[in-house]
Amino acid sequence: ITLFISICDMSHMTTSIANATSMFVDASMELTSHASIVALPQRKESKRLPEEGPMDSQTLDTLAALEAANEQMEVDNDDEAETQGQAQSETQPVQATETVSHSKRAKSLVWNHFVVVGVEADGKRRSRCIHCNKKLVSESASGTSSLKRHLEICPKKPPSSGDREYDPKVDRDMISEIIIFHDQPFKYVEYEKVRARDKYLNPKCQHISRQTAGADVYKRYEEEREKLKKELSEFKGRVSFTSDMWTASTTMTGYICLTAHYVDESFKLNNKILVFCELKPPHTGEEVANKLISCLKEWGLEKKVFSMTLDNATYNDSMQKILKHRLQMASGNGLLCDGKFFHVRCCAHILNLIVKEGLEIAVGLLENIRESVKFVKASGSRIEAFAACVQSAGIRSGAGLSLDVPTRWNSTYDMLARALKFRDAFTSLKECDRSYKSLPSEDEWDRGQKICEFLKPFSTITTFFSGVRYPTANAYFLQVWKIERLLMKYASCDDPVMKEMAKKMRVKFSKYWDEYSLVLAMGAVLDPRLKLQILRTAYDKVDPRNAEKKVEIVKKNLKKLYEEYGAKFQSSSSTSSATPTPYELLTESPLEDDLNY
Repeated sequence: ITLFISICDMSHMTTSIANATSMFVDASMELTSHASIVALPQRKESKRLPEEGPMDSQTLDTLAALEAANEQMEVDNDDEAETQGQAQSETQPVQATETVSHSKRAKSLVWNHFVVVGVEADGKRRSRCIHCNKKLVSESASGTSSLKRHLEICPKKPPSSGDREYDPKVDRDMISEIIIFHDQPFKYVEYEKVRARDKYLNPKCQHISRQTAGADVYKRYEEEREKLKKELSEFKGRVSFTSDMWTASTTMTGYICLTAHYVDESFKLNNKILVFCELKPPHTGEEVANKLISCLKEWGLEKKVFSMTLDNATYNDSMQKILKHRLQMASGNGLLCDGKFFHVRCCAHILNLIVKEGLEIAVGLLENIRESVKFVKASGSRIEAFAACVQSAGIRSGAGLSLDVPTRWNSTYDMLARALKFRDAFTSLKECDRSYKSLPSEDEWDRGQKICEFLKPFSTITTFFSGVRYPTANAYFLQVWKIERLLMKYASCDDPVMKEMAKKMRVKFSKYWDEYSLVLAMGAVLDPRLKLQILRTAYDKVDPRNAEKKVEIVKKNLKKLYEEYGAKFQSSSSTSSATPTPYELLTESPLEDDLNY
């Protein structure tokens, strides 16, 4: 009987402890989630056990131990959050811990600099700054804002590891970077709200005028220019260039731009604008050549030129001949292979000319589609009415309608692709708006669909050619080959309109790309994924009779280019230094080892 009673007592005590522990954990979680409104002493009163009978002394002792452990854990967490990220002195934490004795634990970092004095004769609670001994009101209801403001201006507060002395020069350098990187006007530094924010962040901030900002930006430009000059002077390879010129439609002022492209010693592709300036008329080939040669000499690159990529403007044909002749006459390295690879025609521009040639036939066929887009975009009310038609037709809107422009052929493709998506919406618009008279017929929609499918590969290839963050020389050959194969396919199709478009485009293709660019074909050969085999396969599908002959021409020119590179580097290194350079170690050519490569 005694053993049975003991077991029952133990069972009752175990159940009571489990229930009490569960209730304590639930209450702690609830209090933690409402920590901002419930004070710590209230947590003890909120725990109530169910009426299961009287608890013995052992159960009460267990609950007391759990409460003490949980409170100690919270105190430790508060201490860790309060001390993290700051460098404290040996005396400050002790003073703050001993003096802050209010019921709600102080968590603000500001208490590392203040000690609580207590309630004074006027009934207000005050704290004293440990640096200047000034007393400030620190009522719990008003927070610590006044204490923080005092620390910002406290004359005796020593600088901590997190503080930084204001440097006007660093500030002005950062402002210059903001203007340059984010394309801000010089007047940005005079904006009222910008100045107010700067003053808030640092009361010592020294504001500058827009004239000073402009001078700082130009100074930064000169510094970066000198850095780039030094980098290019130490560069041992060759540099390829692109140049373009245009006239502003509003002022009729001519501008010219020269960009350098090179791969540095870290095998990183670099694109640097060397010149962007006004070009006085007349814009003849000789004048443009004079401007470019002066720019190259200014940068010290007249002996490091490999190629110059230009569009197909008439003046560029004469300009590149004059420029090539003058660079060849330059003493020293001159141009490789007598300038055979100097002139490179812009692939994206040629593609633009090819497609525009074909679109001249389709202008009349697309007139109603173009007029429909123009009708919708003419007023806000029509746009709203068309949006209602789109919604009623169950079409996901996505990108809206766009109108093409004469100077960009891919805008015609974008117009077609977007208008075709809203084909049913235009039909609904016809029923709602009697003033809409240019609804395309079913045949016109079908014709637009075929033209859109025909232009899609050209749009994709143009975007690929226009990439600036990745090399494109290795992609040229295959993309041009795809264009030729596409034109051959449509030139023999059954649709008379598409057939006529393809024939006209093939004539323009033959004018510029009858013989694929040798230097860009070499880019495909040097791609380890392609090599000479891809050229042989591609040429065979286009012209089987001359395929092997064309491959041999590429091999011969590639070998000649390699040998000339080797000869020039050996001669330059032998005169400059007797120490072997990495270029001197390249004595064997894979083309010499394997003539069947």
